[in-house]
Amino acid sequence: MSDPPNDARPGPQCRLIYKSVTSWDLLSNEVLLEMANTSAENNASRDITGLLILSGERFLQVLEGPAEAVNELYLRIARDKRHGSLRLLSYEPIARRAFDDWAMHVVDLDDLPLPQREMLAAKFPVEDGSVLIPDDPRPALALLLDAKRITLSETERPES
Repeated sequence: MSDPPNDARPGPQCRLIYKSVTSWDLLSNEVLLEMANTSAENNASRDITGLLILSGERFLQVLEGPAEAVNELYLRIARDKRHGSLRLLSYEPIARRAFDDWAMHVVDLDDLPLPQREMLAAKFPVEDGSVLIPDDPRPALALLLDAKRITLSETERPES
């Protein structure tokens, strides 16, 4: 079987991680859920996957997918007035996605059960009761992977 034509091949894949501070005075769970649902629909149509963490008023997000689509999305995020102090932590080509479970998923670290919050607090600095979002790309990726593992283990638990 021959390879697909060049224009049918997916472009290079990348992983982008950024952090920001919400500019909203109050970020309700309803607003966050609506934002996640809208993002999931838009991202699915662009083959983008990812995870958004909220800790206090700070965001940490990873986006994975075709480089062109991820770049376009990041530029839209950079213009979004809901994000302040936007900082790109990491941008790298990838051969395999680590966050392909969701087109977009949101985890509010402050809403996690106490054992999971304590586990994260033992691994990452805490300020005013919220896990600080790391400035370094490696700990930021580690926090995202921990949040993914916690979220997947929560969804796999049988209901009582």
